[in-house]
Amino acid sequence: MVIKVLVEYMLKFRDISGRSAEVVVLDEGSTVNDLITLLSSRYGPEFTQQFLNPSGDEVGGNVLILLNGKSLTTKELNTVLKDGDTITLTFTVFGGD
Repeated sequence: MVIKVLVEYMLKFRDISGRSAEVVVLDEGSTVNDLITLLSSRYGPEFTQQFLNPSGDEVGGNVLILLNGKSLTTKELNTVLKDGDTITLTFTVFGGD
């Protein structure tokens, strides 16, 4: 079985992917991490680097991953996706004055 999830790209992710959204087909039981791995292979090193902290071992920087509108922590990247889920890839924005 396969599932389809909607991936929305914001800010630099939109620039790198060249699109604002796409439907991605995954195997049933795939996780958010599996999706990021697939998208990284599709869009290359510039895409992948957005997710790495300076030591390169986990999601870092100011990347914000939303699952159906809910922000995910690094520990929640093993969340299993369901058919019809929406993943939004964006960045946290820090306010100024």
